[in-house]
Parts: sequence; C-alpha cells; structure tokens
Amino acid sequence: MSRELQNRRNDRWYGWHGTDSLGLPQHGRIQASSYDHANGLLAQNGVRNIILKGREHGSHADRRVRWLAPSGKARINKKELAFFSRQLASLLTVGIPVMDALDTLEADSTPRLQVILRAVKASLGDGLNLGDALAKHSDTFDAGYLALVRSGEAAGELGPALTALAESYERAQHFRRHIRQAFMQPGLILATAAAATWMLLAFVMPEFAAMFAQQKRSLPEITQWVIQLSETIEHQGKWWLFGTVVSAMMGLWSYRYSTFARLLLDGLVLRAPVAGNLSQCANTASMCRTLAATVGAGVAINKALPFAADACGNGVFQRAVNGLVSQLENGTRLHDAMAAEPCFPTTLQRMIRLGEESGKLDHMLQQATEFHEEKLRRTVSNLLPLIEPLLMVLLGFVVGGLILAMYLPIFAMGDLFQS
Repeated sequence: MSRELQNRRNDRWYGWHGTDSLGLPQHGRIQASSYDHANGLLAQNGVRNIILKGREHGSHADRRVRWLAPSGKARINKKELAFFSRQLASLLTVGIPVMDALDTLEADSTPRLQVILRAVKASLGDGLNLGDALAKHSDTFDAGYLALVRSGEAAGELGPALTALAESYERAQHFRRHIRQAFMQPGLILATAAAATWMLLAFVMPEFAAMFAQQKRSLPEITQWVIQLSETIEHQGKWWLFGTVVSAMMGLWSYRYSTFARLLLDGLVLRAPVAGNLSQCANTASMCRTLAATVGAGVAINKALPFAADACGNGVFQRAVNGLVSQLENGTRLHDAMAAEPCFPTTLQRMIRLGEESGKLDHMLQQATEFHEEKLRRTVSNLLPLIEPLLMVLLGFVVGGLILAMYLPIFAMGDLFQS
C-alpha cells in the first residue's frame, strides 16, 4: 500500500486535447506518472490524436544533457526530437495551423527546444515553409528529417510524414536500448574482474611479498611472476594508466577525424567472426529503417540513399550505401546494385527485389528492418548464455590464480613446520 501511495504522490496532472471515435474534439485533465503513461490511459479510453500539456518530473534531468553546442546553437537529442515530431504531428492532424502548433509546443518544451522553436517561428513569419525553416538548424534536423518534412509539405501530408519520423526515431531508440541492456551484465562482470585484479595486485600482493621476503625461501614460479607484476604496477602503474588513457584518446580522435583509421577499424569489425555479423545486422536495420520512412514519404530511392547512409554507424557500410547512388542513376536496379557489394546480406537483396517487382518497396523495406532487428536480437540472446559463463570462468581463473599464487608459499611453510 505504501508503494502505491508513493507512486500516486509522484503522479501529476496533464491537460489533454484529442478526438473521440467519431472525430469530435475532446479535452480534459488526467493524472499519470509520465507522458507515456497518460498517453496510454487516454488511448485505452478511446481518445485519438492525443495532445498532452504538462511537464514530467524528469524534465529537469533532460535539461542537463546538453545546453548549447560548441557552435552556440541549441541542440536537442533524439528522444526530444521524436517527442517533438510526435506532438507536432498530432496537432497538425487535428487541423491546427503550423504556427499555432509551434506556439503550443513551445510552452511545454525544454529550454533548448524553445530556442529552436522561436527561431523557426521567426523564419515562418518571414515567409519560409517549415522545411526551409528547420533547415537553418541542420545540427538538430538532419538531411533525412528535412527531406521527409519537405516531401510531406509538397504532398499536403505533413502530419503523416512527421508521424513516420517519430516512429522511426522511437523504434531506433527502443532497439538501441534493448541491445545496451543485453550487454550490461557482461560489461559489469568484466569491470568486476578488472577491479578485483587491480586491487589484489596493487594492495594485497605487496603485503604478501614483504612477508615472503622475510622468510628468504624459494617461491613457486607463479608466485614470483605475480610478485613481479605487482611490483611493476606499484612502480610503473601510473605511467601505464597514463599511456592507456592517452592511447585511448588518440584512438578515439583518429576514429572520429581520420577517414582512413575509421574505414580500417570498421572494415576489421565487419570481417570479424561474431562482431561482423552483429555489425552487419545493426547497420542493415538502420539503413532499411531510414529508407522505409523516406521512400514511404515519396522521396526517390536515389535521393533517399544518402540519408540512409548517414544513419549507419559503420564507415565501410556507409561508403557501400553511398556507392549505390551512382549505379541507380546509371539505370541499375537496387537489388542488382546491392549484389555487387559484400556488405549487404543476401536476404536483404531478395527482399528488395520482391519489393521492386511488386511496387511496394517501402513496405518491403519496413519488413527488412523488422527482420534484421529480430535477427540481431536473436543472435544477441543466443550469445549471452555463452558469454556470461565464459566471463565467470575467466573471472574465477584470474582471481583464483592470484589467490593461489599468494597462498602456495604459505601452504609450503605449513608443511615444513609439520615435518
């Protein structure tokens, strides 16, 4: 009961507008723990085209992510962008003009988004359309986002285009969150193993080494090796740590700013036995997700491919996707162009061919997205039961070996006293 009361105390009231099953406008207030909770409660009661007003308790935490970019322009993260797109689509769907919709959203937005919305409204007041106004903030709204907005404006379907964008961002966030959570426990095991090893070598082993030195007896080889390693860490550990940090920073800098270094590492990842399969599935899903949204909004496939390339995290995969554009412009069909690139799975090529032949390429791209996301989830789910026991064995081997190295001389001294 106390937990229920605490949860109720943390709830807050949200104002809402929407339509009923007949399309008639409705409005009111609802008590819920979050926007998603309120949205779900209203949907269960048959409310459609929901627009919520109110601020979540966690909104203050959202503001800490990033206030201003180095360029001095306000930026928002993908989660905020998805929520903004969803709410703007809902407002436009019920017939509210763009300027009024932006006014409504600005009142309940984070400070970063408010800065952007004020600038966008000023551009709209100068006669620009929404796509061109958003294009002035290209560090927040990427080329793919702008292409869908402009396509939706041209077709008079801006609301559905924004809904497609919101769904694409939400699916991508949910997918990445699932993968991160899957690898969290193995990461904790590795961190525990590293911390335990460092503690034993840096603090415990020197005490045993001093005790062994007083005995002036020969030590087992494993004990001698561990003592040497402990002394090296004691005297040179700071330099090792410094070198590791500097090397990691240089590696990250090279990967981010050196095309050669990034292509080299990404190519190695794609060719790795297990990591390559995971990377191929993840990048294929990201590419297909973006293509499905852009092609479904009416963007030509050759214009949509660069946006899909930007959505991929692997540099080699990005180059392969961008390379398809010239082949399509020369008259080659998409599935034939993909067949010449080893990055693209055979299953994807077959699904693309069926989509092109049936005239339902956007639908087939969405199916390909779901197929490769599910394949990646299944692969990760099958790997984790193997990885976790192996890591536990590694942890036991390392820590157990260190403890054995410390206590073997003590056991030997006990046998000597008994004899």
